[in-house]
Amino acid sequence: MRVNIIGGGLAGCSLSYILKKEGVEPVIYEASSELASGASGNDIGLYNPRFAAQMDSPSEFYSSAFFESLEVFKGLKDCVDWNPCGVLSLLTDERRVKRFYKTAKSWDWSEDDMRLVSPEEASKIAGVEIPYKALYTPKSGNISPKKLCHEYARGIKVHLNTKIDDLTVLEGDATILACGMGCLNFEEAKNLPLKSVRGQVSYIKQTEQTKNLKVALSYSGHFSPALRGVHCLGSTFQPWLDHSDLIEEDNLTNLEKLFEVLPYFRGDYSVAYSKAGVRTTSKDHFPIVGKLKAYDDLYISTAHGSYGIITTLLSAKIIANSIVESHGVVSQQVLKALNPYRFK
Repeated sequence: MRVNIIGGGLAGCSLSYILKKEGVEPVIYEASSELASGASGNDIGLYNPRFAAQMDSPSEFYSSAFFESLEVFKGLKDCVDWNPCGVLSLLTDERRVKRFYKTAKSWDWSEDDMRLVSPEEASKIAGVEIPYKALYTPKSGNISPKKLCHEYARGIKVHLNTKIDDLTVLEGDATILACGMGCLNFEEAKNLPLKSVRGQVSYIKQTEQTKNLKVALSYSGHFSPALRGVHCLGSTFQPWLDHSDLIEEDNLTNLEKLFEVLPYFRGDYSVAYSKAGVRTTSKDHFPIVGKLKAYDDLYISTAHGSYGIITTLLSAKIIANSIVESHGVVSQQVLKALNPYRFK
């Protein structure tokens, strides 16, 4: 059985990885000259669920996606710079306090996976002073999305510099659109309510103030422990822009967001390099995953936004199970929440 995958980012590469495990022959078609050329190409990425106050269908999806991804990351380890250092989601304002307290209660994770901590305990965990309470997820952390894409696609047939305009020219048993905003270029998906969001991350050299940081921090941005002497700091959120050109002022914006939350980190920082990408999201900020109804054997996986490191893998399992007619991995309520036709 052969399945065509349009797109060589996290969505497409995770599909190839899962389909291969199911005994299917996946073939990736990527328009650019390399895998992970777009928003999936960051060297360091934060993996953590999108936390909501209640355990509804979207939360069930993010929770399942997190633990499913952990099992895969454990197998890949150093190949993808996996660092399960833990994440402290800082309770920096009353809105976050209310939401994360409800999260800790309604998600019903064990204390080994999630717990609220005091500023004193947060500081001890972080290795630096943290003046806020925090939601601590010890199994969260950092990974390289770029390396993850390449590991997922190891041993897979990949056609680079190959832009597909007409799906009817492809041979195979099924085709999956996994090309972000590029899905709108196809007649079969042009009416989906997709939106682009530009984000730029800054890779800054560690300083005396930051070198002892042991966990990733999440606030209105995110800040990683240093990897080979460099922290990842991000990210800008610019839904009004749709390009990946670097903007020097965005590095200052990322630093100012960090300093606003943790003012003692203020100082002179050297930006080693930056990376900008255009992520794809949907009208309700939730992935679009499933079969495109009016077409035989055509599927889609897109709109993963800032959580694609974990959501693309479970989405790949959902689609693969549909293609090979295997048992389901999520509830019917989650499938309805992901359905491409939920907006009508």
